[in-house]
Amino acid sequence: MQRFLTTIFLIICFTLSVFTQCNEETCGLVVRGTVTNLEVDRTNKNYVKFFATVDAEFINEGTENIILFKPEFEDGYWLGGRSLSVNESGESIFGYGLWQSVSGSNSYSKLAEKLDVKIPPKDLTIILKPNEKWNLQSKTDIFFGAKTIGLGKKTWEEMQKLPSKLWLSVSYEILPWNVEYFKPKLISKLQKRWKSYGNVLVKAESNHFIISSEPMLIDFSQAKEKVVE
Repeated sequence: MQRFLTTIFLIICFTLSVFTQCNEETCGLVVRGTVTNLEVDRTNKNYVKFFATVDAEFINEGTENIILFKPEFEDGYWLGGRSLSVNESGESIFGYGLWQSVSGSNSYSKLAEKLDVKIPPKDLTIILKPNEKWNLQSKTDIFFGAKTIGLGKKTWEEMQKLPSKLWLSVSYEILPWNVEYFKPKLISKLQKRWKSYGNVLVKAESNHFIISSEPMLIDFSQAKEKVVE
């Protein structure tokens, strides 16, 4: 009898661990990065433009599997947001974003068909188990105008009055949301369909999931001059 009850208890625990959806927005997903290369282009009198290479780690610090879609772009996820602060825990002193627009490209039609399956396809998804990490290298530009051109932006003259070492946070869109141009609400359907394999991260009432990295040190004084062709 005791063995029977123990078996039932284990089955219940296993079922709950597999089918319970995470209630936290990120489900324990954390992004940490390092700026590994920095170049600067000063050839245009209207702005100074930096180009940063970011080596990022996507880490599952939660207790359940997380399902990530592999980037649909050669250079990784769409990196749309950049933010700078004076210290690691300080408020942003500079920031802007440039996000992907709606696309009816045939490539998204094909991707939608490939994703609309019963189990996460290995060639299009990554299942991060608790404590596992996945590495991704991305590139982003950070530019400062000769004059103020928008809210949240500072001129290069203003930036030069600040320390050269600042803290950079970047934001990624990790969902191929344009597949829903062809298959409406596909991502939320996959979230339910694949729940026994892990958590698909998507914001409520949305087909997006933007996640920001923890601040990483960036030293603008160490930028190398970019060779402009």
